[in-house]
Amino acid sequence: MADYVPALKAKMGDWQYYVTVMKLGKIARECRIAEEIRPNRDLNELVQREITARVEKEMVPYLLKESQRFYGALVVAVYGGEPEFSPVTVDEHHLLDDTNRSTYGFGLLRFDGSQIYYALDGQHRLRSIQKAIELNADLAKEEISVIILKHEETPAGLQRTRRLFSTLNRRAKPTTAGQNIAIDEDDIVAIVTRRLVKENDSIKSLVSIKLGSKQIYQNKYDYPYITTLAAFYETNEILLNCYEGGLDIDKNFKQFRPSNDEIDTYYYFLEKIWIRLLQKCPGFESILNGRRQPGDLRKRTENNGTPVFDDSGKPIAGGNVFARPIGQFIIAEVLKAVGVQGRSTDEAIDAIMSNISMDIDQAPWVGVIWNPSAQRIIGGKAERAMIASIIIHALGLKIKRKVRELRQKYRETLEDPKAKLLPPINWSGRPDSVSSDNEENVSGAEEEY
Repeated sequence: MADYVPALKAKMGDWQYYVTVMKLGKIARECRIAEEIRPNRDLNELVQREITARVEKEMVPYLLKESQRFYGALVVAVYGGEPEFSPVTVDEHHLLDDTNRSTYGFGLLRFDGSQIYYALDGQHRLRSIQKAIELNADLAKEEISVIILKHEETPAGLQRTRRLFSTLNRRAKPTTAGQNIAIDEDDIVAIVTRRLVKENDSIKSLVSIKLGSKQIYQNKYDYPYITTLAAFYETNEILLNCYEGGLDIDKNFKQFRPSNDEIDTYYYFLEKIWIRLLQKCPGFESILNGRRQPGDLRKRTENNGTPVFDDSGKPIAGGNVFARPIGQFIIAEVLKAVGVQGRSTDEAIDAIMSNISMDIDQAPWVGVIWNPSAQRIIGGKAERAMIASIIIHALGLKIKRKVRELRQKYRETLEDPKAKLLPPINWSGRPDSVSSDNEENVSGAEEEY
């Protein structure tokens, strides 16, 4: 049976294509992925990549739950069907040029019914549409724009189509993490991160709005800041995990925008933590009142606060670990454990800032995440986790490893067989009774730390 599709005829390069609109139901029924058309006949003929689990975990729920759902155009190749385009003359509108009324590409694209479509770009969207309609048949009535290209069933045609697929997919540049933070209106972490930077005067002056990096460097561009937008986002994601005993901040949680009341709640929760951290962290009072800049805190100083210079007269890097993203990550991980274990984050912040040196040239930072000779950050997530565990242990809370194993790893990292963990911190959130470190993953009354 012949199939007529209203379309616009267009050309770019040596590709002739047609732009149309189709019901989701028609797309779900008639469009396929390449594996279904030519299942593993030859690797050189495969023009599709593997469909990932992201379809069911993220995309199908998006179609089912989001009232503002929208997909960009599918690019589909069609073979068979003997397509034939019949232009339709447009002559009734006064805005069209009298001499070119029949050249605007309006028309009908006719297929004889034997055509087969497959998704050249949008195979994940196609699969999610098919699965979502199985769960909600009403979606079949909705529409999506479709770009149709003719596919030639020859070796040269397959190569040509495969090359276009590669161009549309492999070479397509996705948005960066920083760009996603700047524009995402569903990800709760991105929403509250932007709002903190926009609305809180103390915080926004300390966050560098550069999208491509989590690093803060000791140069004139980063000197006024303690973190970047991307690093601030990561820290907030960690901190939100301790909200009311622990949120599960995964991709699914960040996929759907919460209510405005929930957004307000998360915003004020994070704002309170950040303000307390900035107020309690040694050295930050002068930053908040504008007498100094964060870059001043990233310099090694004498006990009286005087900067230390090398032989060439250049200030030696060091100073406050919390003036760097890595220090914020670690403190956030500690507060996450505090919140998950039902303790007060406010009291924990006070205890940490009063009892643990924030000097990056001191324990527990030096030699683990900081090389004082090279004056640079070292280590990665494993080292961050180690220091977080050391601080959590000092607070008397549960950690995810045996204390003796933590101590041994710390000594190996420092290459010091006598290195001690931090001594216990007495604070109101400390458990009343703790066992020794022989078997339990809990801070105890050790003879050495």
